[in-house]
Amino acid sequence: MTSPVSITQALVAADLGRQVAHWLASARTFRDAEEFASIGAWRSVERDIGTPLRTQLHKVVEELIALGEGTAALVASARQEASLLPRAAAAVQRFRHRYTQVDTTLDFLGDAVNSRTSPVLAAALTTLDRLAVQSMAPVLQRAGKPIPQVLVYQDKGTGASILRAGVRLWAPGAVMPVAAIKIVRHNLYRPTSLFHEVGHQVAFLTGWVEALRASLAKALADDKELQAMWTPWASEIAADVFAFLHTGYASVAALYDVVGDARTILRWPVGDPHPVGWLRTLLGCQFSRSCFGAEGPWNALQNAMEAHFPAARADATLQPLLLRSKAAMPRIAAACFATKIPALGDRPMSEVIDPARVSPAGLADLERRAGAALWTSAHWRDAEGIRIVALAGLREAERPETATLWIDRARAWLRDVPIAA
Repeated sequence: MTSPVSITQALVAADLGRQVAHWLASARTFRDAEEFASIGAWRSVERDIGTPLRTQLHKVVEELIALGEGTAALVASARQEASLLPRAAAAVQRFRHRYTQVDTTLDFLGDAVNSRTSPVLAAALTTLDRLAVQSMAPVLQRAGKPIPQVLVYQDKGTGASILRAGVRLWAPGAVMPVAAIKIVRHNLYRPTSLFHEVGHQVAFLTGWVEALRASLAKALADDKELQAMWTPWASEIAADVFAFLHTGYASVAALYDVVGDARTILRWPVGDPHPVGWLRTLLGCQFSRSCFGAEGPWNALQNAMEAHFPAARADATLQPLLLRSKAAMPRIAAACFATKIPALGDRPMSEVIDPARVSPAGLADLERRAGAALWTSAHWRDAEGIRIVALAGLREAERPETATLWIDRARAWLRDVPIAA
């Protein structure tokens, strides 16, 4: 037996119908991918990146619309049967909430695709897409893992970030089909941070973080305070190692440009997964000494940082930890390079990616062998793209008087514009 609908209940049911009609009509606009990214931007994304993205977006949009249509049907029934009103009201709220989740997902992905605002910027970001995949290939092939595609997008700020392939998105059931990496404007043409973010993806797929955490704990077993300080930073340290192995000292200088903020470089915020900026820079300089030799521009960088930001400026409780960490830096760096990674057959990452390839001597040899063709040849672009990024970053860092020249050269190369030698 049906329950009669009172005037008040009829008003409520009618308003629920109005609400669901609004949200459903808006949800249907999501079927047009150009609602959140231009057709030109979508065309600039290569097929093996754009197709899985469009497939995932289509899935979540159609699921949203199906939920809305089911909600609309329930509301229509509630207009005739008063007992259904509570269910209908709850369904409308659920649909509204799902709409917001899908909207957030589409907005993020749309903004990422739409950051390719011009052909030249699209060309640069496409180059970075390919370099990111190339950097993963030797490791993940050895580990027997699939190699995710990468969508690089430009955004504001000082630091890069990653939304890893395989993570759940805001919309229920939506999984990120590719890795989305944010590259910030000031580092677009010195993109060493790209490899830091790729390092997070690789670490997740290989079990590197847990292994590195254990390695750091062992290296610092004689100092429980340092051990407790350093082991939670294993994820960010692994990513720094990955960036260093691919781009050498350029990654250290670029990192310092990000962390060298007087307000934060000597601070240790509670829960921050990143090492204190001062220590992170020291570790990068130690990586350089360990792999490339005692002498090099890394010493000047470290000395300048310590002169500008002496440990004595840190909070009194942090100072002794900074100084003891500095003394332990050679063994911390050694632990990073010696960590046995389960997915690599207990081989360290430094055996799979040889740091000597991006030493100053190794990069100078590449520059010598390739000559002017290094910056114009499709062969060198395909064969040595990552090392070309490392070389440009190294030259910019060690020759500040010609930094503009090297930025312009890297910019032209990334955008595939021929330049004079």
